[in-house]
Parts: sequence; structure tokens; C-alpha cells
Amino acid sequence: MNWKINEVANLYDISSHTLRYYEEIDLVVPMRGNNNYRIYTEEHLQKLNIIRDLRKLNMSLEQIKDYLENRTVDKTINLLKTQNDFIEKELKDLQEKQRRISERIELFAHTDQIKEGEITLVEYPDRYVIASLEKDIESSHVDVSLKELYKKYESKLPYLDQNVFGSFLYFNDTHDNFPLKHRVFYFIEKAISQTLIIPKGTYATLCYKGNYTKTQRYLMKLKEYIEKNRYASEGDFLATYIIDFHETIKVDEYVTRIEVKIRDL
Repeated sequence: MNWKINEVANLYDISSHTLRYYEEIDLVVPMRGNNNYRIYTEEHLQKLNIIRDLRKLNMSLEQIKDYLENRTVDKTINLLKTQNDFIEKELKDLQEKQRRISERIELFAHTDQIKEGEITLVEYPDRYVIASLEKDIESSHVDVSLKELYKKYESKLPYLDQNVFGSFLYFNDTHDNFPLKHRVFYFIEKAISQTLIIPKGTYATLCYKGNYTKTQRYLMKLKEYIEKNRYASEGDFLATYIIDFHETIKVDEYVTRIEVKIRDL
């Protein structure tokens, strides 16, 4: 049985242009029939089956061409081993994605237990972040700055889109109208080059739900708590955006955590 180029294209869900390119590089060269029409045979379809399967392994057309022209049992065994390694890597990646998604589900599931504005002391280990160089980002530009930071590191950190993010907060507590400034960051699990460490220790923390305009008010509440209880703050205040517009269109469902490291005076 023979097939025309458009029939083969439909059969393999590829374009006629792709088939012509395969012919151009001598990968799959059809016969020519009446009026110089391309004619594909069972042998050509067998090659296309192999090409389809090997492309799923991210093999280049050059590698596929070499295999088609020189395939032996030994080469096929090596190819199957490569395929097995590829599948193992895919499984590992899927398991890692599943773990991170499960952690986010666990994080979100506990947000309904939050008591707004309640201050608690939490012991944290060293935490790692990648952060923007800019420390004067306006509140209205936080999302854009996070996107820029993500773009900078996405090739090095393939699961970055599943990581929690936030910003260091810079403010003037003597002037209520002084605009809040930010330095955005993503939490990461392991240190890489240009990693910042949020040092281990005791942190005064609180959470609130809703609009980010509450941030300034709760920053003041944390500072008052620290002073009243004769603590001193160490390092920057930081906000973690646990739930934001990525997860919900309802602003009153947003959850933000504010914290700062403290020590006894």
C-alpha cells in the first residue's frame, strides 16, 4: 500500500513541510510517482515510526539519521538503555514536582487557621533566597520585579515557579506617609551562587489576610511588640506572599506573613 504526502502528514500529525525537510536531509526519501508526486511505502512509515519515538527522547535529527542508517542489535540495546535513563529522569522530575505541589497544598490548607495579626515567635533554620539587586522597588512594581527575577534564574532552578516568594521591606517608621520599598526574593532549598541567607534564629511573625495596604499597619504592630517586650530586631523585616492573585481572584483571600529576627536586649 502507498500513501501520498498529505495522507502521511495527517497520519503522523506533522506538516507536509516537515516531511519535505526529512526528504531534504535524506532522512526519509519517498519515491516519485506520476506527475512527480511523492509516494510513501510501508518502509517509509517504519522509518517515520522510529523517528517519532526517538524524537520523544529529545534525540537530534542527526542522531536519528545515524541510527537509521547504521542500526544493529547492539545499537538498539544502547538506545533502549538511553530511553530507560530518560524515563527514570522524567519520573524523578515528576516526583519532585509532586512533592513541591503537596507542600503548597499543605501550606494553603493551614491558612484558614490564621488569626489575623496574632504575633507568635517562631524558630527558623537558615533559609536561602535569591533576591533582586534593587532595594527600592515600589509596591506597585513588586509583581513585575518578581517576574524579572524569575526569568533571570528559571534555567538554573527548574522548579522555581513552585517556590514561595516575598520581599524585604524598607520603611520609615517616623513618617506614616513614607512609601514602602521592597527587595523581592524567592525562597530556594539549596544555596547557589548569589544566594542570600536569612539567618536562623527566633522570628517575631504575624499573618494577615486581604489587601497589601495593611502591611504598613502590621509592620508598626510588630515594632511596638518588639519594643514592649524588650526585644531588639536584627536585619530586615520581610513579607512572604503565601496566597496572592496567582491562587485567587478574591483579595480578601490573600495571605501575607510579616516577620523579623529578634533577640533579647
